[in-house]
Amino acid sequence: MRFTRHLSIVLALGLGACAGDDGIDPPIEDDNFGLDAIDGYLGAPDNSTLATEAKFDQVLPAQFDLVATQSGVKSQGSRGVCSIFGSIALMEHLYISEGTIANPDFSEQFLQWSAKSELGSFPNTGGSSARSNIQALNQYGTVEEADWAYESSPWGTSDDEACTGDSQPTRCYTNGEPPAAALMAQRWTIPRGRWINSSPESIKAHMFNTNTAVQAGGDFFYQAWIHGGSLLPRYTGYREHGYVLAPNAADIESSNTHRAGHSFLLVGWDDELEVQAVDAEGNLAVDEAGEPIMQKGFFLFKNSWGTGWATSNPHGAGYGWIAYEYVEDHLSAYASGLPELMLAEACGDGVDNDRNGLADCADPACSSDRSCMDPAGSYSSTETVAIPDNDPTGASSTIEVAEGGTISGLSVDVDITHTYRGDLTVTLSKGSTSVTLVANEGAGADDIVESFDVSDFDGEDAAGTWTLTVVDSANADTGNINGWSLTITRCAGGDCDSTPETSTFMNETLAVIPDDDATGATSSIEVGESATINAVRVTVNLTHPFMADLTVSLEKDGTTVELMSEEYVEDTMLVRTFTVDDFNGGDMAGTWNLNVVDTAPADEGTLNGWSLEVTH
Repeated sequence: MRFTRHLSIVLALGLGACAGDDGIDPPIEDDNFGLDAIDGYLGAPDNSTLATEAKFDQVLPAQFDLVATQSGVKSQGSRGVCSIFGSIALMEHLYISEGTIANPDFSEQFLQWSAKSELGSFPNTGGSSARSNIQALNQYGTVEEADWAYESSPWGTSDDEACTGDSQPTRCYTNGEPPAAALMAQRWTIPRGRWINSSPESIKAHMFNTNTAVQAGGDFFYQAWIHGGSLLPRYTGYREHGYVLAPNAADIESSNTHRAGHSFLLVGWDDELEVQAVDAEGNLAVDEAGEPIMQKGFFLFKNSWGTGWATSNPHGAGYGWIAYEYVEDHLSAYASGLPELMLAEACGDGVDNDRNGLADCADPACSSDRSCMDPAGSYSSTETVAIPDNDPTGASSTIEVAEGGTISGLSVDVDITHTYRGDLTVTLSKGSTSVTLVANEGAGADDIVESFDVSDFDGEDAAGTWTLTVVDSANADTGNINGWSLTITRCAGGDCDSTPETSTFMNETLAVIPDDDATGATSSIEVGESATINAVRVTVNLTHPFMADLTVSLEKDGTTVELMSEEYVEDTMLVRTFTVDDFNGGDMAGTWNLNVVDTAPADEGTLNGWSLEVTH
């Protein structure tokens, strides 16, 4: 039973006072943040209201860890943002486990801002909570560290004169606003989170069954953490190993006089690890007979105090061990799931969008893109032409293209300065074809410096005179055509009929998935049309009380591909799309079989239907 439950709720997962890193003894900041007023908002539930993750017949190993799927240990510095670091550590671990991005590095600085400014959670404190952080990551996402790098010191009056005292604006706790580049950068998200029963068997079962870590946090006991802020004597012999013992009664009483919280990532356990307890005097504890009092069973955790802490931990500097009893009695636990990434390569932007190490035409995903089938031609005009005010004739600029060839793609870049762009109509023409690019858009904004993709000329010959015309249809404002360019893609060999097509096939017949049956449920789709496969996407619709029991695979002509195996999914319904490359180059005609096997007893579900998308 949690005998300090009120404080666990108030400080759940690092709200307010949060342990930081400033050398040997991380400082704990004052936590007078109106805790009673936000107690109900946090709402960390008691274990009695949370189902255990453990299955009654499951035997877990005595030791287990997820260190291989962790990003590097980081330091929060002197800022009280441990829950932010715990949530980003969880997110990076989930991305590594998903596998698309090998070395994710997401921005703690951006999440601190997003949780407070976008989600509106705890805007007038330095702290946060795992629930709020993961909600922000789910709804808004964060950017990469390179887009907004973390600042290890909090803002003070030298940064902003308002950053002092008990009542500070939100910008003081977020170290300002994100740079424009960060606001425009790609956002990365994770699934919504949920509370986990913090008993040892429940947390261990969750980690083992899902192969995912758990964020934990709550009451900070100074002597147990061997922290310099302790009012009791400390036993420093455990510092280098990162041992955090269950607190004794004196430590609890003393720590409650200057309350603080801490949050971190649980990444494994050791049932056999035994550490001698410490008494109120900072000595190794013994019983009345002089025998050592031992604490047995510890979770392995990844901390946010950098690699100068716990330097002798066998799993690496920065990792620690915390007693099962501490976690169950004084902490709450929160978890999320693997991200569902559907990254696609954008052919021609110079970026490795799908994170496979290859960009644009070097990526096989662009092999059928027209821009990669035949090099584009680029043509430009740098002539400056004045745009007459309120004149229906307007200003024109031309580009002569001598090379012929059937057009399969066209991009137009224009550079126009004007003091009132809403006056302007911009058209591109060649021969009898004329296309309006801009028609009195943008109201009172200035200038038109934009790129336009135009399909109206597809199939025509590229050779000839191309004309850009700009008409100002109102008084009082003037400007210039500073220059413009054409990028023309021609069909390979003059053949424009090589665009890939996608055929979709479905089976919506419900199939019961037999419980604990190696045969499972099989559903088939017959494809009669013959064509060479370029890509395959499979969408499955499943209902099951415990998705981690399921293994889903796709088979055709003796080739079987596992789509999903014993993966934890929070909900009892799952609709997911899988991209499969194993059938590329084969014939799409034939029988496609989807097989769903339930590998454990006590739960039964259904395959509600599935679909097959084949690009050929």
